[in-house]
This record gives sequence, structure tokens and C-alpha cells, in this order.
Amino acid sequence: MSEQALRRLNFRHLRYFMVVASTGSVTAAAARLHVAPQTVSAQVLALEQAFGRPLFARVGKRLALNVDGEAALEYAQAIFSLGEELGDLLSGRGEPRRQRLRVGLTDSIPKMMALKLLEPAVFRKSPALELSCVEGGLNELVGRALDHQLDAVLADQPLPPELSRSLRDYELARPGLSFVATPELVDRHRGRFPQRLDGMPFLSWSSDSSINLSLQQWFARHEVRPEIVGRFDDSALMKAFAGRGLGAIAVPTLVERDACRQYGLKPLGRTEELHHPVYLLVPTRLRLHPLVELLIAGKSGAPSSGSRRKT
Repeated sequence: MSEQALRRLNFRHLRYFMVVASTGSVTAAAARLHVAPQTVSAQVLALEQAFGRPLFARVGKRLALNVDGEAALEYAQAIFSLGEELGDLLSGRGEPRRQRLRVGLTDSIPKMMALKLLEPAVFRKSPALELSCVEGGLNELVGRALDHQLDAVLADQPLPPELSRSLRDYELARPGLSFVATPELVDRHRGRFPQRLDGMPFLSWSSDSSINLSLQQWFARHEVRPEIVGRFDDSALMKAFAGRGLGAIAVPTLVERDACRQYGLKPLGRTEELHHPVYLLVPTRLRLHPLVELLIAGKSGAPSSGSRRKT
């Protein structure tokens, strides 16, 4: 948007646009606003001209938001919400707003590791935080981030090249793996590591996960063949079954101590030949969300090779 167009943009444009989006009709919006339909049409058209693109598509007799319109509506709602909060704050009726942080977590990300990686943004003195965490598959969460529904996504794999223009990825952690099991299993399978894993019941990630492929190659390289007795998408559920003695598991060394304490497990061995990387996937914006900046600054802050971007 040009500076001249930005100067022409005002709250009335956004207000009329929001009402049309809510009612699905210029006529219905005009009735709600107590103005002529021509006035509503003119205001919405001025907004579309300022943005240089349409915001609605006609679906039957209704006006429906297109992809750009959905994004514009989210920002318009935020603008009005901030305006109301500012008015309340300056008039002494309100408190400073809470900062919102909306993070998506892929199922394969251990929750304990997610907690540690989110600490720089979550556990700080001010301002107050409203944290929202949702789980899902990578494609679903990336789609929600692109639709402005999430500020960032924690994933165990970097961005595919075709998304590198829309998002950036930052490697937040790259811990090695620790193998743990119940004390009974540890005592039953003595010997040197990793040979002691041979024939041991083992719980692994789902077959299509990147960490599972690396794990199977590592087993083959060391000529050990654990007995795979379960596969999981959810790392917390995998730990829960391991705690009941179903089999050994591999966890990021970063959370080994926490996993052992919470689920009653003991270490079998550790390796730096395998890693459980965690990437922060962030939609490309003119300015990063301030809490996302804290997450990146809390670690290396360097984009991964897939993003080809520098900070």
C-alpha cells in the first residue's frame, strides 16, 4: 500500500467493511449502520482501492470474504479492539492489554521440550501474556499460520522449498537422543550401549516421521534390531506407555531428566549421532511478532538452511 493510499484509509472504511463481512450484504449493512447502501458501497470500494485488490467474492446473493478479505478482517478487528483498549486505558478504566501468542505444535514435538523452548517468551515479568497452544499435523498448522491464525509453529522438520517465500524457519534446538526405559527393562538388558538395545522392546515414532527414518538407519548402522512393539504420533502417549513398561523409547537429551522423573524411567545410553531438531516456522511479515522475536533470541536465532534468510 502506498503512503498516499494509507493516508486515505480510516476507521470508517474498516467499520463499514466489517459490517458487510458480518451481514454478507451491502443492504443489510446499510440498515444496521443507518446509512444509504450507496454510502456503504463507496466506503468498501475505497478500502479495496487503497489495498489494490478486492476483498469480497459474490456467492449467490451473498458477499463472502475472499482470502485477502479474511486477512483484512482479522487485522480490522484487532485495530478496533486496540482502539477500544487504548481509550479505556487513557481514561483510567482499563489495564494494559495482554500480549497474545498463538503457537502450533506438531504431534511429534515432545511437550517437555516445547515448554523449555517457549520459556523465553512465556516466563517473563511483563507484559501479561495470553498463550494459546494448539496441536495438529504440519500441513494443517502451516495453513493456519498462513491464514494469520497462528503466530508460529514448532515442528521437527524445516520448511519445504516451495514455502520459503511465505514463511521462515529457525532452528531453535538440535539435541542428541537419549534412550530410556523402566528400571526393570534396563536391568534385564545389560551390556554396552547401543548393543544392549538389540532385541529390546521399543516404542518408535510413526513410520512417516523424519526422526523414525533416521532412527532406523542408525539401528542398521550399529547392527542392532530392537523389537518394535508400538508406533506413535503423540510423544506424550509414547512416554506414558514406556512408563508402564511396554518398551524403551528415545527422547531428546534436553528433556531426558524430566522424562525419567515424570515417567519413572532410567537411562540406557545417549548418542550425538542422532538429533531431534526443533524448528520455529514463522509467517513472513514486515515485522516479527515481539514474542516470536524473544523465542528466536533465546536460542541461536539463525534461520535454517531451508529458509535462506539472515537475521
